[in-house]
Amino acid sequence: MTWEPLPPELEPLRNFACYLLRELNLADTPTKQQLEILNYLEHGPDRQIITAYRGCGKSFLTGCYALWRLRRDPFREKVLLVGATADKAIEISTWMLRLVRDIDILQSLQPLPDGRGSVNAWDVGPSVVDQSPSVRAVGILSPSLTGKRCTVAIADDVETLSNSITTLKQERLAAAITELEAIRKPAVDGELTRQTIFLGTPHLESSLYLRMRRERNYSQRLWPARYPDPNGEDGLDTYEGCLDPVMAAEIEEDPSIAGQPTDPERFGHDELLKREMSMTRASVQLQYMLDCRLSTLEKYPIRLGDLICMDLDGKALPQTVSWASGPDQRIADLVSIGLGADRHYHRPMITQGWVDAKETWRCVMAVDPAGRGKDELAWAIVAEYAGNMFVLESGGTTQGYADEVLKLLAMRAKRWNVTQVVVEANFGDGMFEALLSPVMNKVHPCGIEEVRVSQQKERRICDTLAPIIQQHRLVMSTDLIRKDYQEAERNSDRGYERSLLFQMSRITTERGALAADDRIDALSLAVQFFTEAAQQDQNRVAADRDYEMWQWQIEMAADETGASIDALALGLPSKSIGRSYGGVSRVSSGRRA
Repeated sequence: MTWEPLPPELEPLRNFACYLLRELNLADTPTKQQLEILNYLEHGPDRQIITAYRGCGKSFLTGCYALWRLRRDPFREKVLLVGATADKAIEISTWMLRLVRDIDILQSLQPLPDGRGSVNAWDVGPSVVDQSPSVRAVGILSPSLTGKRCTVAIADDVETLSNSITTLKQERLAAAITELEAIRKPAVDGELTRQTIFLGTPHLESSLYLRMRRERNYSQRLWPARYPDPNGEDGLDTYEGCLDPVMAAEIEEDPSIAGQPTDPERFGHDELLKREMSMTRASVQLQYMLDCRLSTLEKYPIRLGDLICMDLDGKALPQTVSWASGPDQRIADLVSIGLGADRHYHRPMITQGWVDAKETWRCVMAVDPAGRGKDELAWAIVAEYAGNMFVLESGGTTQGYADEVLKLLAMRAKRWNVTQVVVEANFGDGMFEALLSPVMNKVHPCGIEEVRVSQQKERRICDTLAPIIQQHRLVMSTDLIRKDYQEAERNSDRGYERSLLFQMSRITTERGALAADDRIDALSLAVQFFTEAAQQDQNRVAADRDYEMWQWQIEMAADETGASIDALALGLPSKSIGRSYGGVSRVSSGRRA
């Protein structure tokens, strides 16, 4: 089919998108917010970030925009589709290629039989011979990204939780975006505007999209799912001037619409409510209200950098341990998943003396028996000495109350010589204790205690853990931190949600703050068991122990048995010191000196 220019009525992007929607039997017209996004795509700046709520149709609209550009100038237009992975980008490329073959107005763009026609890279029929294909799909972190050339780069949801959870991953992603900017062709008079377009919904409070806007001169526009409250804590300043101007004008004219859906044709109040109820409050603010200011970090009471991290084997505990945050205390080989500047774990600045486990050992295993399915059965093992808490192990399983799980708990208790098991009794009304007791009696007999809690979970966890961590009295095993991160990396589905360190850095006092909170709940239960011990001062305990050991040395030097052995070794007659036992004076039967 021979290429011809678009009819004048389809020249505007919004008309072209409307035509495609009707041909696909999806809708008669785009929604109000979709029309604003299309207008921003067509007339917006050359470096733009489109941030809209999940389900708004960003990918569909931008795919229409790419086809619109190809249809207007199939000879020189080069579209680069970039996703978090190559598979995501290929999905959009496949969809575009399917439309080219099925929609009559696009059939002139069909690849030629002797040209490139793969979903990874394909040429439109009228294109001139060029090293770069008309459409190419690639992953943002793919080595093949280097050397590509394009007139428009479309990056769709390149920021995900898994590729930006740590500082190192964020820097790697930022470097890839720099490469994406470098491969864009320079502008030429008479041709379409060269553009770099990012589509996304923030997944982190320290989202990369914020950094791009503040540091790389990108323009950002936001379309939240509900009208924000202009009379809220920060009002519309939350969006730092990036809220869609039409939406901002509507709120200014009628503040009573705050909280109502911005796109009721697509997502009404009931539909949004269903989605919000299945998410945490923080996720709703991020992914639907698009509130990802760095200032929101202040609401998180726990910082991973406040932990003391050291090797713990359960054979001894440090007598005194002191925290510091200098460069010498940073642990380079432990990956931190904290928020914002909370990017380093710290080893202790001072560690004085070690107390053998045989001398004093108080160790508790706390179990949160949530059961099978979505929730985990989680446990935490914590030892205590001189008011400091030492987290030796943490784990969880979704296998419920299976025999393998009960045996595993008993074996972990034996491994760390647990002296007490604490079980949250809110579930099963004592059933879990009844199941665990016979297994523990066979493997590692110790006391089992049920604890019933009634306070709001998130507030109880924060009230228990935050003071201990902020005062640097929670010491965590480096082996536990390493395994926690590796386990989260292996599980791409819910690995980070179930990570203890992730839960610690994202917990707030708001109800439903976390999608999963089983492991941090078990840890707070273990720390709560040693609440009274937190009143101790480690330096005073160390001084008392040193004095007691000095007293022991004095007594050993004055002991009759020791003196007799010394006299025997020197060839002297033994001499009794006449110490009384039970009110009776004991006199040596040997000769007196």
